[in-house]
Amino acid sequence: MTDVATQSVRDGRRAGFAMLVGLALGMVAANSPLADIYAIVHHLPLRVGAGTWAIESPLIEWINQGLLTVFFFLIGLHTNHELTRGALSEPGAAMLPASAALGGMIVPAAIYFGLNAGDTVALRGWAIPIATDIVLVLGVLSLFSGRVDPAVIAFATAAAIFDDLGAVAIIALFYGELHQLWPLWMVAGGLAGLILLNRTRWPSLVPYLAFGCILWAGFVLSGVEGAIAGAIVGFSLPLSSLPSKTVAAAERRISPFALLLVVPLFTFFNGGVVLDFVPADPQARSVAIGIAMALIVGKPLGILAGTLLALRLGIGTLPHGTSMRDAIGVALLAGIGFTMSLFIIGADFDVTPIARTAKLAVVSSSAVAALLGLIAFKIR
Repeated sequence: MTDVATQSVRDGRRAGFAMLVGLALGMVAANSPLADIYAIVHHLPLRVGAGTWAIESPLIEWINQGLLTVFFFLIGLHTNHELTRGALSEPGAAMLPASAALGGMIVPAAIYFGLNAGDTVALRGWAIPIATDIVLVLGVLSLFSGRVDPAVIAFATAAAIFDDLGAVAIIALFYGELHQLWPLWMVAGGLAGLILLNRTRWPSLVPYLAFGCILWAGFVLSGVEGAIAGAIVGFSLPLSSLPSKTVAAAERRISPFALLLVVPLFTFFNGGVVLDFVPADPQARSVAIGIAMALIVGKPLGILAGTLLALRLGIGTLPHGTSMRDAIGVALLAGIGFTMSLFIIGADFDVTPIARTAKLAVVSSSAVAALLGLIAFKIR
């Protein structure tokens, strides 16, 4: 197994375990005598800045739009690296996972739409099942360390990356409400600065981060999800012009913080669902069924449809050393929608009974998808 694949598996094992611990602790806190304290801390108001430049939000928002920015930056940086220097840098190498990811977004969304047609509130959750959680997928694949070809890991990672990019684009286009116009100037300035730095191949990381902070503040103040600024900054870096040691050092420092602290904190505060076992109202039940069917059935069908389409059209080939059995296993694992799904639930339904039911549906459906993927790789 290559060094890159080995590192990906190792990171996936550790981060996946940390994420599940965060989720378990959140569930325990929300369903124990600590529930009141958990709720108080969850919504603890925090204010940063002064006057009209101040941002005041509960702690959960600072985690979802502040700390999670670091995780999104890691996604953008990893995608940038794969497209410029990694497994997707060769001409046509990205077509198969891109086609698979596109199918894996369209089919689940279509299933969710079909099951919730006519309900305008429930339809707000159409994007919940479109993204794959790359951390947990790598965590599951780590259980087969040494028995899974590195090409399978590369294919699964690439498809998940394109999924995440699609989710980031959808969040940017369809989520958030514009409350004021002047923050748009900050967004425009941040984007312009990043584009200028990229075009001039500026060799220092600091200016990118500075303009990224401006972009992040503009997103938050204009009502757009601020965390996506991280992905934009990571994707804007001209890796060929930056010293490779600088990029590698930055990634080594950021990765443990993002995967072992930020994401577990996110799951702890977003995954604490109250298990009161009270029957959900029809609207919440419809949302849950839509999510479950989209993740467990729609995601694998979409991934396989996109893969077969690319193979039939001749625009992509399976990586050397992989087969359609491997593609089926990856497609089943793609139903693990977690971090992005919980993030979108918060943007869709805030703190409501529908949100609680939707989170439970994501957690349980992701568990089923992981089990099916484990079985598929076990018998391959």
